[in-house]
Amino acid sequence: MNATLRITFALAASLTLAALAVPAPLSAQQSTPPAQPAEELPDGPTPQASALIHPNGPSVVMDTSMGRITCQFFEKQAPVAVANFIALAEGTKEWVNPDTHKKMHNKRFYDDTIFHRVIPEFMIQGGDPTGTGMGDPGFSFDDEIDPNLNFDQPGRLAMANSGPNTNGSQFFITEAGYDTLNGHYTLFGQCDPDSVTVVKAIARVDRDANDKPTTPVVLRKVTIVREGQPLPPKPGVAVLAGALDSMATAPKVLATPPKRIMISAGVAAALIQTKVPPVYPVDAKAAGITGTVALDAVIGTTGAIENLKVISGPAELQQSALDAVRQWQYQPYLLNGQPVEVRTQINIIFSLAK
Repeated sequence: MNATLRITFALAASLTLAALAVPAPLSAQQSTPPAQPAEELPDGPTPQASALIHPNGPSVVMDTSMGRITCQFFEKQAPVAVANFIALAEGTKEWVNPDTHKKMHNKRFYDDTIFHRVIPEFMIQGGDPTGTGMGDPGFSFDDEIDPNLNFDQPGRLAMANSGPNTNGSQFFITEAGYDTLNGHYTLFGQCDPDSVTVVKAIARVDRDANDKPTTPVVLRKVTIVREGQPLPPKPGVAVLAGALDSMATAPKVLATPPKRIMISAGVAAALIQTKVPPVYPVDAKAAGITGTVALDAVIGTTGAIENLKVISGPAELQQSALDAVRQWQYQPYLLNGQPVEVRTQINIIFSLAK
């Protein structure tokens, strides 16, 4: 890809990711250097400085409407950014509501905000209570740039800004390495591989001309996990555990559960027992067609798919997604100890290796 991506917003005060030169494939003119004599070969490759820096400090768990994102901070490399993110997440830091201009005390900042900017092959961006890309917490702090810590792998968690030393609350998570970001953004965390899969799914939802998802992707809750603490249960797990406990005790008179309830894509993903991968259509693959097929699904009380229809996605990929998901099996969702039908959205990502 030789295109240049630019993340920019409508007003000058908005938070911007500067113009990015997307790495192009190696050209035929780039020849392989001749091999060295055996006696001159080193014992092994010398690791890059960035590879020698490991995440340190607490972790953050972001439970979104499309799944869980878990990252560990680089507390030693970006102590101010990490402390700021934690304080805003836990509501221990005062901030100014960008809509009402009122000071907020003991109010969690990130919960129930949205990812307002998503770009496939690049990143997802959030952390603005206004959902416009224009909001901030009413203060800013300086950059923390470590020359040995770079955007050289997927899952980098960093502060968005509107120029040098203008960090506030907005952040972004990459889905690929982008060396053109190096030296311009405070990198303060690393997300695990499963989380990068969620990031890629979010980046491929339908979006408008400003790269804002047409259906909001919600950051429902942010949890800080310190050393020695367990990760919080995934959404829906506590309900299931409680229901199993009630089944093990003496019989109770239970209220009649609703016939069907809505659950998020993340909760549904946690219930999958058998998952058949989709087959990439030959013609679509040859044509280089990629994208996400979003499906509306009804999962029955036995955990089988009972109804399935396409919400959006490339027409050439829809049938393959339908054929695969119809074979999936879920753990029944329990409410008050009884299985109920659930309705959810399932996102199937089709991508081609570069």
